[in-house]
Amino acid sequence: MMPPVIRVMAAGTLLAMLGAAGVLIYAAVRRYRGRAIPRTAVRLGAALEGAGSAIGFLFLPDLRFVAPFLLIPSFLVYSLLRRGHRIATGALLIALGLPGAVWWGYYLVEDALDRVVSYQSVLWLWWAPEVILVVIGVLLVARGDRTVPARLLFALAATQVREPAAVGSAIMRAIMIGPIPIQVLVGMGAALLVATFALPAAVQAGVLWPVGLLAGAVIFAGIAVELGYLAIPRRLRRAWEGHSMLSNPETKRWIDTTGTRVPATVSAMRRWLERNPERPETRWARAQVLILTGDLAEARAVVERMPIETAWDRFEQESLRIYIDWVEGGDPDFDALRAKAEMVGEPGSAERLAARGEAVIAVARDAAASGGDWMAPLIALRDEAGPVAGRLLRGDLRRATYRWYLLFGLIACGFVLWTSGLIG
Repeated sequence: MMPPVIRVMAAGTLLAMLGAAGVLIYAAVRRYRGRAIPRTAVRLGAALEGAGSAIGFLFLPDLRFVAPFLLIPSFLVYSLLRRGHRIATGALLIALGLPGAVWWGYYLVEDALDRVVSYQSVLWLWWAPEVILVVIGVLLVARGDRTVPARLLFALAATQVREPAAVGSAIMRAIMIGPIPIQVLVGMGAALLVATFALPAAVQAGVLWPVGLLAGAVIFAGIAVELGYLAIPRRLRRAWEGHSMLSNPETKRWIDTTGTRVPATVSAMRRWLERNPERPETRWARAQVLILTGDLAEARAVVERMPIETAWDRFEQESLRIYIDWVEGGDPDFDALRAKAEMVGEPGSAERLAARGEAVIAVARDAAASGGDWMAPLIALRDEAGPVAGRLLRGDLRRATYRWYLLFGLIACGFVLWTSGLIG
């Protein structure tokens, strides 16, 4: 029969895990409704996660038991500190280390006071890490939180007064719950629950573990991707769908014209600039990259060298000029830009839709940088386009995430089977 103290600790661990799950659900609901997550909720959730994982220190000899209990706290400590949450990090470390410090400390005291009892000296090595965690946690709480700048997709260069990727950064901030996007938290959380309970049951019922592993990975990916998409806040999803009306065809145009993938980091952009000499047909792409890297003077020169053969070419050149002026701190006339977009191509043509998209993105970018309602113009564009916008975004996210979730599914399902003793 399980000793009473073990029963108490097991019950406490379960309650802490349930409490942490409750805080996550509360945070997800607030984020889905477009509301901020209070710091008190972050601190409470961190402390409950630490308390729920503390039992791992009591089973240090068994790696299979310890690993899952320490992996999440390690990630959270790193993420919380990056975001300035010292108090939440300290609460997590105190709750993580205190039970083990008391547990192993009891046996050390007993060993010192009782001449009959003699424990191995390795107890000191098991007790010391918990004490260190508690001390660090107390110091972090005493220092208090620190203010950190708002997260940006790309750090601002010295030449940039405004953030060129303001809409992308706004989307990123709107979906994040701490370090995790809401669609990842909800999708992967549900997928992990299914893998944890359904996969061992299926293997124990007679399914061969390799078959269960592969099928589990596919089901894991399906749940994570499809449920995750539905977890994106509704208004944000509509705005993101409007954004996809421009980003999707522009990405295809980039690949077709340049023959390369779109670089996603500043360092990758600089490598792209070095490896891809300027050509007339790719000057629009080169200008966009130079704007993002902060090379605004060179971007302006490239824009002026763009070949102009159609009304669309002329509009794109003008929109890039306005983009550069805006990043440098100017106040362009966006109403005039939207009016010019209505003169590109025939009504309903691809050129007209692309021009409208460029004008709308410019307006949304300005609103995002100034703290305004950047979603409204994108939602209007999305509503005008109809269901096709939703299909574009969903397709883009599927292509970007399915392969990664399949990999995560293989790792998660393999870990579940290993810790359940069903393989190896």
